[in-house]
Amino acid sequence: MISKLEDLPNEILANIMEYISSPNDIYQAFNSLNQRFQTILQHLYLNIDISHENKQTLLSNRLFGSYCNRLCLFNICPSISLHKFSRLRSLTIKEPTESQVNSIRSSVLPLLEHLTAPPTMMIFDCLFGNEKQRWKRLHSCSFLRSPFPNWRNTWKPNSTLQKLTDICCSREILTQLLTLVPCLQYLHVEIPVIDDSTWKYPLHIDHLISLQFEFVSLNYNDVSALLGGNLRRLYLHIYRKDFPTDFSYLGTLIASNSPELKQFECIYEEENQVDINEVRHAHRIFKNCVLSQSEFDKSYKLICKSIRYD
Repeated sequence: MISKLEDLPNEILANIMEYISSPNDIYQAFNSLNQRFQTILQHLYLNIDISHENKQTLLSNRLFGSYCNRLCLFNICPSISLHKFSRLRSLTIKEPTESQVNSIRSSVLPLLEHLTAPPTMMIFDCLFGNEKQRWKRLHSCSFLRSPFPNWRNTWKPNSTLQKLTDICCSREILTQLLTLVPCLQYLHVEIPVIDDSTWKYPLHIDHLISLQFEFVSLNYNDVSALLGGNLRRLYLHIYRKDFPTDFSYLGTLIASNSPELKQFECIYEEENQVDINEVRHAHRIFKNCVLSQSEFDKSYKLICKSIRYD
Protein backbone atom coordinates (compact mmCIF):
# COMPACT_ATOMS: atom_id res chain seq x y z
CA MET A 1 0.00 0.00 0.00
CA ILE A 2 1.33 3.45 -0.96
CA SER A 3 1.20 5.74 2.06
CA LYS A 4 3.51 8.60 1.06
CA LEU A 5 4.56 10.48 -2.04
CA GLU A 6 8.03 8.96 -2.12
CA ASP A 7 6.52 5.48 -2.63
CA LEU A 8 5.23 6.42 -6.09
CA PRO A 9 7.31 5.46 -9.15
CA ASN A 10 9.26 8.21 -10.91
CA GLU A 11 6.94 8.26 -13.94
CA ILE A 12 3.88 9.03 -11.80
CA LEU A 13 5.76 11.63 -9.77
CA ALA A 14 6.80 13.35 -12.98
CA ASN A 15 3.19 13.35 -14.20
CA ILE A 16 2.06 14.92 -10.91
CA MET A 17 4.71 17.64 -11.14
CA GLU A 18 3.85 18.44 -14.76
CA TYR A 19 0.16 18.66 -13.85
CA ILE A 20 0.83 21.46 -11.33
CA SER A 21 -0.08 24.66 -13.17
CA SER A 22 2.54 26.93 -11.59
CA PRO A 23 6.21 26.10 -12.22
CA ASN A 24 7.09 28.21 -9.19
CA ASP A 25 5.00 25.91 -7.00
CA ILE A 26 6.90 22.91 -8.39
CA TYR A 27 10.21 24.55 -7.62
CA GLN A 28 9.25 25.56 -4.09
CA ALA A 29 7.86 22.10 -3.30
CA PHE A 30 10.50 19.80 -4.77
CA ASN A 31 13.76 21.63 -5.49
CA SER A 32 16.72 20.36 -3.40
CA LEU A 33 14.42 18.02 -1.46
CA ASN A 34 16.64 15.06 -2.29
CA GLN A 35 18.64 13.72 -5.22
CA ARG A 36 15.75 11.65 -6.58
CA PHE A 37 13.36 14.61 -6.82
CA GLN A 38 16.14 16.76 -8.25
CA THR A 39 16.69 14.21 -11.02
CA ILE A 40 12.96 14.09 -11.81
CA LEU A 41 12.84 17.90 -11.92
CA GLN A 42 15.61 17.93 -14.50
CA HIS A 43 13.60 15.66 -16.82
CA LEU A 44 10.23 17.42 -16.62
CA TYR A 45 8.44 18.81 -19.66
CA LEU A 46 7.12 22.14 -18.39
CA ASN A 47 4.82 24.49 -20.31
CA ILE A 48 5.16 28.22 -19.63
CA ASP A 49 2.71 30.83 -20.96
CA ILE A 50 3.65 34.50 -20.49
CA SER A 51 1.26 37.29 -21.47
CA HIS A 52 3.17 40.09 -19.71
CA GLU A 53 6.28 40.52 -17.62
CA ASN A 54 6.23 40.61 -13.83
CA LYS A 55 8.34 39.25 -10.99
CA GLN A 56 6.71 35.84 -11.26
CA THR A 57 7.37 35.43 -14.97
CA LEU A 58 10.94 36.62 -14.63
CA LEU A 59 11.45 34.11 -11.81
CA SER A 60 10.01 31.36 -14.03
CA ASN A 61 12.40 32.36 -16.78
CA ARG A 62 15.39 32.19 -14.45
CA LEU A 63 14.46 28.99 -12.63
CA PHE A 64 12.74 26.91 -15.31
CA GLY A 65 14.26 27.88 -18.62
CA SER A 66 16.34 24.71 -18.73
CA TYR A 67 13.27 22.57 -17.81
CA CYS A 68 10.81 24.16 -20.25
CA ASN A 69 9.33 22.10 -23.10
CA ARG A 70 6.84 24.67 -24.49
CA LEU A 71 7.09 28.46 -24.21
CA CYS A 72 4.43 30.95 -25.33
CA LEU A 73 5.12 34.70 -25.28
CA PHE A 74 1.93 36.48 -26.28
CA ASN A 75 3.16 40.07 -25.98
CA ILE A 76 6.42 41.98 -25.95
CA CYS A 77 8.58 40.55 -23.15
CA PRO A 78 12.04 42.08 -23.60
CA SER A 79 13.52 40.65 -20.40
CA ILE A 80 12.91 37.02 -21.42
CA SER A 81 16.11 35.53 -22.79
CA LEU A 82 15.69 32.52 -25.09
CA HIS A 83 19.26 31.43 -24.35
CA LYS A 84 17.97 29.95 -21.09
CA PHE A 85 15.54 27.60 -22.91
CA SER A 86 17.97 25.10 -24.38
CA ARG A 87 15.54 22.14 -24.11
CA LEU A 88 12.65 23.94 -25.79
CA ARG A 89 10.55 21.84 -28.20
CA SER A 90 7.81 24.34 -28.97
CA LEU A 91 8.07 28.14 -29.16
CA THR A 92 5.32 30.69 -29.79
CA ILE A 93 6.55 34.27 -29.86
CA LYS A 94 4.29 36.80 -31.56
CA GLU A 95 6.21 40.04 -30.98
CA PRO A 96 9.88 39.20 -30.52
CA THR A 97 12.43 41.85 -29.67
CA GLU A 98 15.55 42.21 -31.79
CA SER A 99 17.54 40.20 -29.25
CA GLN A 100 14.93 37.42 -29.26
CA VAL A 101 14.83 37.41 -33.07
CA ASN A 102 18.58 36.84 -33.12
CA SER A 103 18.14 33.96 -30.66
CA ILE A 104 15.62 32.01 -32.76
CA ARG A 105 18.23 29.82 -34.38
CA SER A 106 19.40 26.24 -34.23
CA SER A 107 22.54 26.92 -32.13
CA VAL A 108 20.39 28.42 -29.32
CA LEU A 109 17.30 26.18 -29.63
CA PRO A 110 18.67 22.91 -31.08
CA LEU A 111 15.72 20.69 -30.04
CA LEU A 112 12.97 22.88 -31.48
CA GLU A 113 10.14 20.96 -33.22
CA HIS A 114 7.32 23.54 -33.47
CA LEU A 115 7.78 27.27 -34.14
CA THR A 116 5.25 30.11 -34.27
CA ALA A 117 6.95 33.42 -35.04
CA PRO A 118 7.27 36.09 -37.73
CA PRO A 119 9.58 34.75 -40.48
CA THR A 120 13.08 36.22 -40.43
CA MET A 121 16.22 35.71 -42.47
CA MET A 122 17.75 33.90 -39.48
CA ILE A 123 14.81 31.47 -39.30
CA PHE A 124 14.87 30.79 -43.04
CA ASP A 125 18.63 30.23 -42.96
CA CYS A 126 18.14 27.68 -40.16
CA LEU A 127 15.42 25.98 -42.22
CA PHE A 128 16.96 26.03 -45.68
CA GLY A 129 20.64 26.95 -45.21
CA ASN A 130 23.60 24.62 -44.96
CA GLU A 131 23.45 21.49 -42.82
CA LYS A 132 25.40 23.03 -39.93
CA GLN A 133 22.85 25.84 -39.62
CA ARG A 134 19.72 23.73 -39.77
CA TRP A 135 17.32 22.55 -37.12
CA LYS A 136 17.31 18.76 -37.14
CA ARG A 137 13.83 18.24 -35.62
CA LEU A 138 11.75 21.26 -36.61
CA HIS A 139 8.79 19.99 -38.65
CA SER A 140 6.06 22.59 -38.05
CA CYS A 141 6.14 26.37 -38.61
CA SER A 142 3.48 29.06 -38.31
CA PHE A 143 4.49 32.45 -39.70
CA LEU A 144 1.63 34.64 -38.38
CA ARG A 145 0.83 36.01 -41.87
CA SER A 146 3.94 38.20 -41.66
CA PRO A 147 6.07 39.26 -44.67
CA PHE A 148 8.78 36.85 -45.77
CA PRO A 149 12.46 37.85 -45.86
CA ASN A 150 14.17 38.52 -49.18
CA TRP A 151 14.65 35.31 -51.11
CA ARG A 152 18.07 33.62 -51.31
CA ASN A 153 18.86 31.42 -54.27
CA THR A 154 21.32 29.47 -52.10
CA TRP A 155 18.56 27.95 -49.97
CA LYS A 156 18.16 24.18 -50.32
CA PRO A 157 15.17 21.84 -49.79
CA ASN A 158 14.29 20.74 -46.25
CA SER A 159 12.78 17.23 -46.06
CA THR A 160 12.02 17.48 -42.32
CA LEU A 161 9.52 20.33 -42.56
CA GLN A 162 6.01 18.90 -42.94
CA LYS A 163 3.61 21.63 -41.79
CA LEU A 164 3.35 25.33 -42.74
CA THR A 165 0.49 27.47 -41.39
CA ASP A 166 -0.60 31.11 -41.26
CA ILE A 167 1.23 31.98 -44.47
CA CYS A 168 0.28 35.03 -46.51
CA CYS A 169 2.33 35.41 -49.68
CA SER A 170 2.11 35.81 -53.43
CA ARG A 171 1.68 32.94 -55.86
CA GLU A 172 5.27 33.40 -57.02
CA ILE A 173 6.72 33.22 -53.49
CA LEU A 174 4.53 30.23 -52.58
CA THR A 175 5.72 28.43 -55.71
CA GLN A 176 9.33 29.00 -54.64
CA LEU A 177 8.58 27.95 -51.07
CA LEU A 178 7.00 24.67 -52.20
CA THR A 179 10.24 23.73 -53.97
CA LEU A 180 11.99 23.91 -50.57
CA VAL A 181 9.55 21.63 -48.71
CA PRO A 182 9.30 18.41 -50.78
CA CYS A 183 7.70 16.46 -47.91
CA LEU A 184 5.08 19.08 -46.96
CA GLN A 185 1.84 17.49 -45.74
CA TYR A 186 -0.11 20.38 -44.17
CA LEU A 187 -0.49 23.85 -45.69
CA HIS A 188 -2.53 26.85 -44.51
CA VAL A 189 -2.17 29.81 -46.86
CA GLU A 190 -3.79 33.07 -47.94
CA ILE A 191 -3.07 34.81 -51.24
CA PRO A 192 -3.02 38.64 -50.85
CA VAL A 193 -5.79 40.65 -52.48
CA ILE A 194 -3.29 42.53 -54.64
CA ASP A 195 -1.12 39.93 -56.34
CA ASP A 196 -0.43 39.97 -60.06
CA SER A 197 2.03 37.07 -59.97
CA THR A 198 1.24 33.66 -61.43
CA TRP A 199 1.91 30.03 -60.55
CA LYS A 200 5.03 28.41 -61.94
CA TYR A 201 4.35 24.77 -62.70
CA PRO A 202 4.90 22.07 -61.75
CA LEU A 203 4.04 22.73 -58.10
CA HIS A 204 5.65 20.43 -55.54
CA ILE A 205 2.58 19.14 -53.70
CA ASP A 206 3.01 15.38 -54.06
CA HIS A 207 2.80 14.72 -50.29
CA LEU A 208 0.19 17.33 -49.41
CA ILE A 209 -2.70 15.72 -47.50
CA SER A 210 -4.34 18.77 -45.87
CA LEU A 211 -4.91 22.19 -47.45
CA GLN A 212 -6.51 25.23 -45.81
CA PHE A 213 -6.92 28.02 -48.33
CA GLU A 214 -8.24 31.52 -47.54
CA PHE A 215 -9.55 34.02 -50.08
CA VAL A 216 -11.05 37.46 -50.08
CA SER A 217 -12.87 36.29 -53.19
CA LEU A 218 -12.86 32.69 -54.42
CA ASN A 219 -10.40 32.00 -57.22
CA TYR A 220 -10.98 28.64 -58.90
CA ASN A 221 -7.58 28.70 -60.63
CA ASP A 222 -5.82 28.99 -57.26
CA VAL A 223 -7.85 26.11 -55.83
CA SER A 224 -7.07 23.96 -58.85
CA ALA A 225 -3.34 24.74 -58.64
CA LEU A 226 -3.00 23.32 -55.12
CA LEU A 227 -5.28 20.29 -55.45
CA GLY A 228 -2.88 17.36 -55.34
CA GLY A 229 -3.57 13.71 -55.97
CA ASN A 230 -2.93 12.69 -52.33
CA LEU A 231 -5.05 15.42 -50.72
CA ARG A 232 -7.36 14.09 -47.99
CA ARG A 233 -8.74 17.28 -46.37
CA LEU A 234 -9.65 20.59 -48.01
CA TYR A 235 -10.75 23.72 -46.12
CA LEU A 236 -11.78 26.89 -47.98
CA HIS A 237 -12.50 30.19 -46.23
CA ILE A 238 -14.05 32.88 -48.44
CA TYR A 239 -14.35 36.31 -46.81
CA ARG A 240 -16.30 38.06 -49.54
CA LYS A 241 -18.69 36.62 -52.06
CA ASP A 242 -18.66 38.79 -55.17
CA PHE A 243 -20.32 35.99 -57.13
CA PRO A 244 -22.29 32.90 -56.12
CA THR A 245 -20.13 29.84 -55.62
CA ASP A 246 -20.38 27.47 -58.57
CA PHE A 247 -20.49 24.21 -56.62
CA SER A 248 -20.89 22.16 -59.77
CA TYR A 249 -17.61 23.50 -61.17
CA LEU A 250 -15.90 23.35 -57.77
CA GLY A 251 -16.95 19.71 -57.33
CA THR A 252 -15.61 18.85 -60.78
CA LEU A 253 -12.25 20.48 -59.96
CA ILE A 254 -11.97 18.53 -56.71
CA ALA A 255 -13.02 15.20 -58.19
CA SER A 256 -10.65 15.43 -61.15
CA ASN A 257 -7.59 16.63 -59.20
CA SER A 258 -7.97 15.05 -55.73
CA PRO A 259 -9.66 11.64 -56.03
CA GLU A 260 -8.50 10.67 -52.51
CA LEU A 261 -10.26 13.59 -50.76
CA LYS A 262 -12.24 12.48 -47.69
CA GLN A 263 -13.27 15.75 -46.05
CA PHE A 264 -14.28 19.16 -47.40
CA GLU A 265 -15.22 22.30 -45.47
CA CYS A 266 -16.12 25.71 -46.83
CA ILE A 267 -16.77 28.83 -44.74
CA TYR A 268 -18.16 31.84 -46.58
CA GLU A 269 -20.32 34.95 -46.36
CA GLU A 270 -23.77 34.79 -47.88
CA GLU A 271 -26.50 37.36 -47.46
CA ASN A 272 -29.26 35.03 -48.58
CA GLN A 273 -30.15 31.63 -47.19
CA VAL A 274 -28.10 28.89 -48.84
CA ASP A 275 -30.15 26.16 -50.50
CA ILE A 276 -28.52 23.00 -49.15
CA ASN A 277 -30.44 20.76 -51.55
CA GLU A 278 -29.12 22.78 -54.49
CA VAL A 279 -25.56 22.30 -53.22
CA ARG A 280 -26.09 18.56 -52.71
CA HIS A 281 -27.32 18.16 -56.29
CA ALA A 282 -24.58 20.32 -57.78
CA HIS A 283 -22.03 17.49 -57.69
CA ARG A 284 -21.95 13.96 -56.29
CA ILE A 285 -19.17 14.72 -53.77
CA PHE A 286 -21.52 17.17 -51.99
CA LYS A 287 -24.48 14.78 -51.71
CA ASN A 288 -23.97 14.18 -47.96
CA CYS A 289 -23.00 17.73 -47.00
CA VAL A 290 -24.50 19.58 -44.04
CA LEU A 291 -24.82 23.33 -43.51
CA SER A 292 -24.62 25.45 -40.37
CA GLN A 293 -24.69 29.19 -39.74
CA SER A 294 -22.56 31.04 -37.21
CA GLU A 295 -24.38 32.71 -34.32
CA PHE A 296 -21.95 35.64 -34.34
CA ASP A 297 -21.87 36.68 -37.99
CA LYS A 298 -23.39 35.83 -41.37
CA SER A 299 -20.89 33.14 -42.23
CA TYR A 300 -21.99 29.67 -43.26
CA LYS A 301 -20.04 26.45 -42.89
CA LEU A 302 -20.54 23.70 -45.42
CA ILE A 303 -19.16 20.34 -44.26
CA CYS A 304 -18.73 17.14 -46.23
CA LYS A 305 -17.27 14.12 -44.46
CA SER A 306 -16.55 10.63 -45.77
CA ILE A 307 -16.67 11.80 -49.38
CA ARG A 308 -17.40 9.08 -51.90
CA TYR A 309 -17.00 9.39 -55.67
CA ASP A 310 -19.31 6.58 -56.74
